[in-house]
Amino acid sequence: MRLFFLLLLALGIAVLFSLFPAIAGQTLHIEAFEWVFETQQGAFITALLVLLSILWLLRRIVSAILAGPGQLWNTLRMGGRKRREQRLKEGVAEWIDMRGDQGSKAFRKSRGAIPEWATALLRTVASPPRGVPEANSGNSPLNTALAARMVTDPHAVTKPDSATQKAHLEAWLAVHPDAPLAISRLAALAEDEGDWATAAKLLESSWKQGQRSASSIKPRLARIYIHLAEQQPDSRQSHLRKAHRLAPDNSHVILALGRAHAADQDSDAAKKLWLDYLAQHNDFQIAAELLSLLSSEALRAFQKLDKRSAARSYNDSMRWLQANLAHQAGLNGLANEIMDQLLEKSASCEPLQSRAKWHAEAEEWEQAARCYQQLLNIRPDENGNTGT
Repeated sequence: MRLFFLLLLALGIAVLFSLFPAIAGQTLHIEAFEWVFETQQGAFITALLVLLSILWLLRRIVSAILAGPGQLWNTLRMGGRKRREQRLKEGVAEWIDMRGDQGSKAFRKSRGAIPEWATALLRTVASPPRGVPEANSGNSPLNTALAARMVTDPHAVTKPDSATQKAHLEAWLAVHPDAPLAISRLAALAEDEGDWATAAKLLESSWKQGQRSASSIKPRLARIYIHLAEQQPDSRQSHLRKAHRLAPDNSHVILALGRAHAADQDSDAAKKLWLDYLAQHNDFQIAAELLSLLSSEALRAFQKLDKRSAARSYNDSMRWLQANLAHQAGLNGLANEIMDQLLEKSASCEPLQSRAKWHAEAEEWEQAARCYQQLLNIRPDENGNTGT
């Protein structure tokens, strides 16, 4: 670095001499240790400049040789490298701004500024999802993974067909086994195609390997098991029990599992499951399903609920169930009393719909019409219950 500064200083003096030739032509007289040296100042500075340049170049070459044979050429072509780095910078800016060819030409001209494998990645990044190389086209593993990620990006404006996406994802997993994002996207693709068994297998594998958090996997797996139960009736109970273990408070899981118990002639299990759920959650759909099971023993079921209600505070769906059981048991006065209390505080449609139905059964058409008219003005409650 000091040699470089001396070189710059000599170069500056040479420029001054070129501007003032009279000074450059003056004689330079040096005496030291009985030694006399005379020359023109301009010639002396020029010789000094040439000597320093040679020393600087030799120093760079020696440093490059000691660093390794490959460094010699890189040392001598620093100017070209800077141009390539500038083209690389321009190409990245074009890709970010989505201008022109998105940097493809600039990336080709910047070859050598970065490793060749990185240049291949940049060419892939600059391609639209439909223009990336085909899967298994002999690309490097890193380029194969990047191409698959781009092709299967859920936010891409234009995406290839599912078969192409699947091929890319399989190629991705072939070069990067157990890649969390590849497994997640392949599972999502299987869900879109209705291949619930494959989706469940992939998500289970991802979860067991600790690649995804339980909070992100459990609801998704529970939904897949519900679909598997519909697709594989022989294993329905097994799939639904898995879903219940994953999401014990999910209303869709509770509803599907209770219906499976009822279909298997195990109505007691369905009743217990739904009653326990309603004791903690306000859900009119499950209450309606439970009402259909308890209708054959309405009086007995009402009495049980009435005893339990003395020890706890029921939510709206349980009070609605209690009122309907009382109505079916012929306890109309008590049913109307419970329903009136519910209508005073509930903004849900179900209580008003039940009251309209009761009026219609009693041929009280005017009152029934008034209830149905009120239903038209009621919005769904916070749980989405509408009664329609």
